[in-house]
Amino acid sequence: MKRKTKRLLARLLALVMVLSLCEITLGQSTPVKAAVTLQNPTTDGNGVTTWDCIYFGNYYQSNSSTKEPIKWRVLSVNGNDAFLLADKNLDDKLYNKEHTSVTWATCTLRTWLNDKFLNEAFTPEEQDKILITYVSADENPRFDVYQGASTQDKIFILSINEAEKYFNSPKERLCEPTDYVLAKRPYISNVDGVNSCHWWLRTHGKFDGSSTYVTSTGYTYELGDGVTADQYCIRPAMWISCT
Repeated sequence: MKRKTKRLLARLLALVMVLSLCEITLGQSTPVKAAVTLQNPTTDGNGVTTWDCIYFGNYYQSNSSTKEPIKWRVLSVNGNDAFLLADKNLDDKLYNKEHTSVTWATCTLRTWLNDKFLNEAFTPEEQDKILITYVSADENPRFDVYQGASTQDKIFILSINEAEKYFNSPKERLCEPTDYVLAKRPYISNVDGVNSCHWWLRTHGKFDGSSTYVTSTGYTYELGDGVTADQYCIRPAMWISCT
């Protein structure tokens, strides 16, 4: 009996430590006041990066009927604001529903993220914590192509420049799909025992009607693929206020 009690207390302590990273809401729960400050990622002498992580919002992960807390990596901290990226790919979507010349500003994926996903994953109280972010139309580092207009969004996806800025290597860019996504059969690679999949980036590819992505082996692909390709996953990003 004493062993079970100790194990239960240890689990509760671990949960409190995670929730105490930031003032967030977990589903319909009461906001938890910060006990420690979120930190920027750290890289050791071997080039291995460690991220703070928090749980915020709820979305389908184990299956298509039950929502579960979403785990986010903290990519950057600016005062009381934190830049978050989903720890796993949360869905499998087309960049645009029609094969036509689009940019991040005009694609249907942007609309889906800032409407259906926003309302599916976050309560009104949680949405108030998500900041409206200036999302730049970053250049493609390899091809001189039009990137469209910059936007202001609550939810977005990374550009090539950001994917290379916040991750030091292809291995760090590997991203697993949730079981919910895996059931949709995206393209999967197994790298060192990790099931990883392609995930869209918002930077325009070389050709009209294309967008760039991170490959299932962790490399950024500047040439891009057609915006109606159906094997790419979604790894949302956002800035939140921790006050």
